[in-house]
Amino acid sequence: RAMQQVGLADRYLEELAPWRDMIDLGLTTFAEEPEPTRSDAHAWSASPNYFLLSLVAGIRPDAPGFGSVLIAPNPGELERIEAAVPHPQGTITLVMERLADDAYRAVVHLPVGLTGRFVWKGTERNLAAGSTSMELER
Repeated sequence: RAMQQVGLADRYLEELAPWRDMIDLGLTTFAEEPEPTRSDAHAWSASPNYFLLSLVAGIRPDAPGFGSVLIAPNPGELERIEAAVPHPQGTITLVMERLADDAYRAVVHLPVGLTGRFVWKGTERNLAAGSTSMELER
């Protein structure tokens, strides 16, 4: 969240080194400390799952009760993002890919009855239920 607040959300993936290191060690649950390792299933170890959806894909509630959605992706160096977030009205999806000219194409699908906003590089677009496709400058 701090990275998001100071405009560094695109660098979030770089900060996942401790999780990558534990995977390289063969751990299937994440340790509280890298060494000596133990199989501690701490809640903090799931935080990358949350932030991959809410920060990297940028999909999060924009009104109480998830009455609308805000999608503000931060792909960093990723070439492609595919994300799906459950919602009481259905599934919210985002597919975003870098194109050859270094731009992006994003396709958002919102369930029937849901609206939202897509924010990219200071530009905001309204989203309606159904699929919305857009070309984005990098």
